[in-house]
Amino acid sequence: MTSHGVSWRGRTYTAAWMTGQAGRQVRVRYMPHHDHGIEVCDARGHHLGPAHLADAATSEQLQALREAGAERARRLRADAKAAERLRRQRFAPTTSAEPAQRLGAVTAAQAERELAAADYTDVARLALPDLIPPAPPPAHWRTSPTLAASTATPPPAAVPADPSADVAPEPGSRPAGDA
Repeated sequence: MTSHGVSWRGRTYTAAWMTGQAGRQVRVRYMPHHDHGIEVCDARGHHLGPAHLADAATSEQLQALREAGAERARRLRADAKAAERLRRQRFAPTTSAEPAQRLGAVTAAQAERELAAADYTDVARLALPDLIPPAPPPAHWRTSPTLAASTATPPPAAVPADPSADVAPEPGSRPAGDA
């Protein structure tokens, strides 16, 4: 227990009976579908008391959350319905045995708009993986050779050497520029 209550699954639970109990080892008992409250027991399993969520959302926040979820569900249903209309193929009627003739009453502009919208929603295609290359891991980390190779900074480009600088001057000759 902390001075603020019991921390469990990223949430803090508190109760009035917890005053003066900081530092005590406890066990938590809970109902999986009732995460608004828990039962707190000591290390041996004796029941100490219930605790409730310390920072529970207000009823207005819960209502806004439900409305946002309903709006998102409505948008997703509309998107799925639109995608199904695009996926559906229509065929011309026929009364004889012949290959089916697809009907394609879509303008080129409509097709381009739909394809552009499809490209825009594919987040993986929008990502720019080489925009900021990953930094190499610190030297004290143990890394696999493939990770070290993929994040290693490239060696500086070699500057081409002046070929005449590596050759010893011939005896009796003077350096260029001397008169």
